[in-house]
Amino acid sequence: MNKPLNIKLVALALLALILAFAVKQIEWKVLERQATRDGAVRAIADQYAREQQLAGPLLWVKCSEPRSLIETDDKGATRQRNVIQNCSRAIRPSLLSGQGNLDVAERYRGIYKARVYLAGLKLHAELPVFQAKPGQRIEEAQLIFGVSDPRGLKRIKLTRADGQTLNAKPGVPGGPFEQGFHVPLDPTQLAQGLELNVELEIAGSGRLDWAPLAENNDFSLRSAWPHPSFAGLFLPETREITAAGFSARWRVNDFATGGDRMLAGKNNGWLNTSLGVSLIDPVDAYTQTDRAVRYGFLFVLLTLGGFFLFELLKAKPVHPLQYLLIGFAVVLFFLLLLALSEHTGFALAYLIAAGACVLMIGGYGRSLLGSWPGAASLGAGYSLLYFGLYQLLASEDYALLMGAWLIFGLLGLTMYLTRRLDWGRVGQAQPKPAMDQGE
Repeated sequence: MNKPLNIKLVALALLALILAFAVKQIEWKVLERQATRDGAVRAIADQYAREQQLAGPLLWVKCSEPRSLIETDDKGATRQRNVIQNCSRAIRPSLLSGQGNLDVAERYRGIYKARVYLAGLKLHAELPVFQAKPGQRIEEAQLIFGVSDPRGLKRIKLTRADGQTLNAKPGVPGGPFEQGFHVPLDPTQLAQGLELNVELEIAGSGRLDWAPLAENNDFSLRSAWPHPSFAGLFLPETREITAAGFSARWRVNDFATGGDRMLAGKNNGWLNTSLGVSLIDPVDAYTQTDRAVRYGFLFVLLTLGGFFLFELLKAKPVHPLQYLLIGFAVVLFFLLLLALSEHTGFALAYLIAAGACVLMIGGYGRSLLGSWPGAASLGAGYSLLYFGLYQLLASEDYALLMGAWLIFGLLGLTMYLTRRLDWGRVGQAQPKPAMDQGE
């Protein structure tokens, strides 16, 4: 039984657990900083305008009608009672088309930033003819628009097809919307139908949604933001995304939305049936740093294993404290990456942090290897390792495949280098050569 080797392996296992705990602490720190960033973004949105969902117009008709109810008492006697029943209803457009342009900007809170936008929208709606049934009395009629955060409304202009301007008023007096604005109508004009043109400027942050309430909906949106994430239940029918921005077009009808049933489906005040776009950041520093830290323990194992392999091949002992210092240098790479990425781009932060750690490990390796050429080779090896990690982070779709081949290759290299090693004698004291009789 090779006790020195077993003791060394147990010591390395304990060091790996200590370093794994240190990596876990950095992972928690990433989540903490990300939560702080999210809080700053929410604070900006609370003062500017939150995510927006635009819905409408709907024709809201408040009406009542008399009804006769037949009631039966406990003795079987019947009597008739006249009541006034509410027959108010929301009428959806037969056609709703729109075009929009999204101007994206950034707002800062300390080192944190949030993406906000100002959307310029032009809508055309055609509402069907409405006639009350015999006995029904129309009390009020309004066009209603739903806006999830009315603070973002900057400009509203509504005109009929004949050029008549309509006056918008804040609030929604009835219907399925909780917030928005409305336009009072003359109930006597409902029998003629209505064509409406709407121009809106609405501010928001993060996401813009549009509810396809009409029987037939056609909506187009364009922006100079090059990283859209299309949200909601419907992907665009056509889209074009370039470095100069994106454009998209949706066409949705009643067969897809479920007609009037979509007005009943809500979640936290939002209509569930919607389409839209989120303004994402594909190079979010916290997301990429979190992904890098998830490979942290693998890096620790590769580092400890690499120096253990050096110790075996060169028959030069490495003290457990030296293993610990080298391991902490690897752990500090992830802390440096987190701290630097908050102030620079992720790629630059990665380059600086990796370069600093490679120089530290290479310089420290000089005392182990005894020569600068050997230390340079050690630094080159770790440079390749950090380069491989960056490729894993950049190639999200192929990260598992690349990682599997990387580990397979390192294992194969280790097996090749140790193919002639006598594991039974590793770490044991070598016998001294016999003394010459003539000495």
